[in-house]
Amino acid sequence: MASGIKGQNKPTAGTPDYSTTPLFTASATTTVILSACNQASSPDTIKICIAPGSDSATTGTINAGYYLEFDYSLDGNTAIERTGITMEASSRMWCGSGGGNVSFVAYGLES
Repeated sequence: MASGIKGQNKPTAGTPDYSTTPLFTASATTTVILSACNQASSPDTIKICIAPGSDSATTGTINAGYYLEFDYSLDGNTAIERTGITMEASSRMWCGSGGGNVSFVAYGLES
């Protein structure tokens, strides 16, 4: 079992799509904690989505049903954590923010 940081990124502003590099792709069943940290003094919005391993698309808009958060408002200089996110092998996680001020870190355990 591999544990530790699975992915970390501070993406540019905008909504992720299939051509955007995922925060990470699960190589096995993986349970993670996702931290989103707004590094600006003003609020920003965040988007978090997970595509199942059966979805192999590489271009276009990510299916709206895959979003855990969509334009969730995150106050300036604050962070949130989403815990207990379990992903199947080959599933992908994308994160984004409206203003590009938010960094994301996923850490956890593969089983």
